Amino acid sequence: MSYDGNIIDEVIKDRLSDSDNLVVMYVGNLEAYQGIDLLLQGFSLSVKADIKAELFVIGGEQSDIEAYTKLSQDLGIANHVHFLGPRPVKSLSYYLEQADILASPRIKGKNTPMKIYSYLGSGKAVIATNLETHTQVLTNDLAMLVEPNPSAFAQGLFELSQSDSLRQALGEAGQSMIRENFSLEAFTERANRLLDWVQGTLSKDITSTVKP
Repeated sequence: MSYDGNIIDEVIKDRLSDSDNLVVMYVGNLEAYQGIDLLLQGFSLSVKADIKAELFVIGGEQSDIEAYTKLSQDLGIANHVHFLGPRPVKSLSYYLEQADILASPRIKGKNTPMKIYSYLGSGKAVIATNLETHTQVLTNDLAMLVEPNPSAFAQGLFELSQSDSLRQALGEAGQSMIRENFSLEAFTERANRLLDWVQGTLSKDITSTVKP
């Protein structure tokens, strides 16, 4: 399969225009610690449970894409899984807008994936593994947190697929958290508070050292 950008965009448009299926999306590299095996296995169980969904995977080296394409075929979900290859960072918001559910199935690591902030900022529902790599930022009020096994991931996808209101509530909560804590406005407000504190502290120090 060619990974030319124009062809990829047409693939997405065709799949979305011809189907009412939900769009589950993963963005990132396809290294083992990212849990792509878990994602595909959980998605496979959800498809077998008759969840109407398409999985789009953005990113990854060609060798990884080929390996996971083979796994998708072995799991019997190749018709529902679409590996789009690397995409320009500037196009990320466009792709996130197409999703109903954004997935982060990471199974190892402690640092929070940077994509989590983009996911939350998009206003879409997030499903992620209930591990420290995610829970430093995510709570059950912000995302569907699931144990790192296929059946739990499938159950989380099922719950999200069955409730428009749940997806909307999680998406809005995540987006609100990003706006309040990580937006330019939030940064400016914190910087101003810090500046006020520094100025106040300096003023007190100067006053205390000046004797009448």
